[in-house]
Amino acid sequence: MTKPLFDKILIANRGEIALRIMRTLKQMGIRSVAVYSEADTHSMHVQYADEAYYTGSSPATESYLSIKNIINAIRASGATGVHPGYGFLSENANFANILKREGVTLIGPNASAIKKMGDKIEAKKIAIEAGVSTVPGYIRTISNISQAVEIAEKIGFPVIVKAAAGGGGRGMRAVKNSEEMANAFESAKLEAVNNFSDGRLFIEKLIRSPRHIEIQLIADQYGNSVCLGERECSIQRYHQKVIEEAPSSFITEEIRQKMYEETIALSNKVGYYSAGTVEFIVDLDKNFYFLEMNTRLQVEHPVTEMVTGIDIVEEMIKIAAGEKLSFSQEDIQIKGHAFEARICAENPMRGFLPSSGRITEYSEPPKNANIRVDTGLGLGGEVSMFYDPMIAKLCTYGESREQAIEVMRSSLSSYIIRGISHNISFLEALISNPRFIVGDINTAFIEEEYPHGFSGATLTSDITKIFLATTIFIYITEQKRASLIAGQTIDQVNKIGTRWVVSIDDNLFPVLIKSVEDGYNIRQEHDRIYIRSNWTLGSRLFSAVVNGRKANVKIENITTGYVLSRSGINVTTYVRSTRLSELEALMVNKFTCEEQGELQAPLAGQIIAIKVQEGSEIIIGQEIMVLTAMKMENIIIAARSGKIAKILVNEKDQVTSGQVLLEFA
Repeated sequence: MTKPLFDKILIANRGEIALRIMRTLKQMGIRSVAVYSEADTHSMHVQYADEAYYTGSSPATESYLSIKNIINAIRASGATGVHPGYGFLSENANFANILKREGVTLIGPNASAIKKMGDKIEAKKIAIEAGVSTVPGYIRTISNISQAVEIAEKIGFPVIVKAAAGGGGRGMRAVKNSEEMANAFESAKLEAVNNFSDGRLFIEKLIRSPRHIEIQLIADQYGNSVCLGERECSIQRYHQKVIEEAPSSFITEEIRQKMYEETIALSNKVGYYSAGTVEFIVDLDKNFYFLEMNTRLQVEHPVTEMVTGIDIVEEMIKIAAGEKLSFSQEDIQIKGHAFEARICAENPMRGFLPSSGRITEYSEPPKNANIRVDTGLGLGGEVSMFYDPMIAKLCTYGESREQAIEVMRSSLSSYIIRGISHNISFLEALISNPRFIVGDINTAFIEEEYPHGFSGATLTSDITKIFLATTIFIYITEQKRASLIAGQTIDQVNKIGTRWVVSIDDNLFPVLIKSVEDGYNIRQEHDRIYIRSNWTLGSRLFSAVVNGRKANVKIENITTGYVLSRSGINVTTYVRSTRLSELEALMVNKFTCEEQGELQAPLAGQIIAIKVQEGSEIIIGQEIMVLTAMKMENIIIAARSGKIAKILVNEKDQVTSGQVLLEFA
């Protein structure tokens, strides 16, 4: 038996990425070591690891970001290698240097490359020296707002203010004119300090409606570099990636080769080895510009693995152990198409407010060779307010882009998570959007398609038929059970009425129903709907064949009516007799409204800024406080005008969802 490259590797991370790395270690015969905070004591990555070490209390600064505590765990475990995953210490040059002094191998690049590429100002200077195309801008630190305005006016608005130590979309603000600069500058600086402990900012020209394309690089310590294709990450919200795909439907082979050349030129310039990603923005004319280099494993690396068949984590481990790449550029073939959708604990109907709490129901789509789920949570798992809100990465594969979309659509429709808010309905709406389907996307796609926020997708004729058929099937199944419980015979049960009115939200649909084997034939005016299903009472996922096509509908609630969800659309449906429906139409709706004399926290988190004082007069839309939760900055604004009587919290206070923050006079 071949001796493993490392006896034991510690993963300096948590959640899904820790588990994903551990699975590769197990396949390679290497023992895995987990680290965990107080909040993660019972987490899946702790249970899966061969060993686990406590590294501090729940805040990341006292556990996953504590170099001292991580080093203590390395010493206690005897691990000879450390994989940092992404985030936390993964791009910390100081951590890399300390590991080297400890005689421990970092599964990643050397500290010099991390430092050079981690400073976005330095990285841009190096890219220019390497002959890499860059965005016009001011590549020095901006010291104050007035200087920022002066430089932006020289470059020409719009511009983007960016954190020098930034990454992952943190510390970035688009600025359209000089009036917006003060707020953008202060907000970007605050977020940069909170995320990177580095408030330095610089300015670049904002390329309008670009595509975000990145090249996956893998390089060994002997000067061999290979590009594993590109990923398109244009579907973003506030610079945070939402859906990624490989390859891009926009990039030609000629452009791809040019991007490869510049990626390898930059890699050679800094003496890079291990896995890394060079990110570009691409305009409508296919001109591309260097954005940044991530010296770590990317969140979205699974889509590259699905289209190349290469385990990127395994290659990182082999390279760290001193092995040469076992393949060349000519060996790399991109086969098929893959998507990744980031499932996050956030409420898209409430401005994507992060959600924390316990998962009370959890069911993944059936996995096969075309479906991959990377997660660190399951039934009973706790989504903590201290960390990133991502629950899972759902990845799908198809021989074509169209097939991969269809697999993603089906997978999202059968993914059930309850107990916390999540963004699956939003992802369903995106994946079914006509522009997305044809590949007409850019980094402003979400803003363009949902300028006033997300309130659900549009109810189409086809989905209406699915909701109609689902409602009828559930209703008759319930009625049959109730009749049998009441002691009626099978013949009596089968005489349940055939003429009904189905309401979907405020719309009424008279239907005529005929019972057939395994389902019903339904007539709704001139439409015919055929449904066949083996659904049983109690299941929250309704799977059926409607008019010859498979369809999944999530049953969110069953009371006097049904709350159903599909393709990003939530509806409430009822079944009524024709007479009862006529009577209900005559009833008057009553609405209640109450005046709120207090402001409550919309979610759990930490207050980092209070922008008003007791006795202040405020107006609707005014910024009141800034709250951070799950690494995101959330601005709380006034929903009413009035006078503040009392402020009940202080800056740096931890607050719970619903906690009263201030009282109005």
